[in-house]
Amino acid sequence: MEKNWVLEEAKKADLRKGYIILENPEIRRYLDDLLLKEYWPSIWSNLEDSDYNYHPQDTPETEFERKHVLTRSLTFMLLDERKAFFRGKLSCSIEHWMIESEHFLSLSKDTDPQIIFEILGNSRFVGYPPELSIDKAGDDFYQITFHAGKGEGWGMHGEQYIVERIKKVFDINIAMHKLSSEGVISASRVGELLTTAYEVYEAY
Repeated sequence: MEKNWVLEEAKKADLRKGYIILENPEIRRYLDDLLLKEYWPSIWSNLEDSDYNYHPQDTPETEFERKHVLTRSLTFMLLDERKAFFRGKLSCSIEHWMIESEHFLSLSKDTDPQIIFEILGNSRFVGYPPELSIDKAGDDFYQITFHAGKGEGWGMHGEQYIVERIKKVFDINIAMHKLSSEGVISASRVGELLTTAYEVYEAY
């Protein structure tokens, strides 16, 4: 009789935590291999080629994702001299893959509020609008956070499509960051920033 993986995994649980998460070890190994052996080399290559600081520096730790099926993910970031400006996450399950992106647009206190309103109120972001936060103590007074996700079931496209999508996410986020270097963006470049963002940050 095949060994019951649920009982075997339950034996390893730390009961002091008050809860347990059970993952089928065979599926977990398969998904971790997919992330670390198939896709991490492409992610790492984009991190290296970016000319920015990045995280992780070494092989990443995969993480459990709370979904309707067992899902594993790995997270990566790009940073300038001050802080992170892009965070990406690739998730894989036996049913689908997903690339999630976050772009952190940091702007100085001197930024024309009309620029802020134009970005936040743009009609093409209505499906997943950017979020504004304000840090009165920091150099980056405004932070506008863009969110996006792109995923499909396995079989829709091959591995190369996912690799190309990862590269596009990097290229667009780097281009967005360069348009707002040193926390400044002029009114004349807002349109260029938005057009660039639309390539990844889904416009409706």
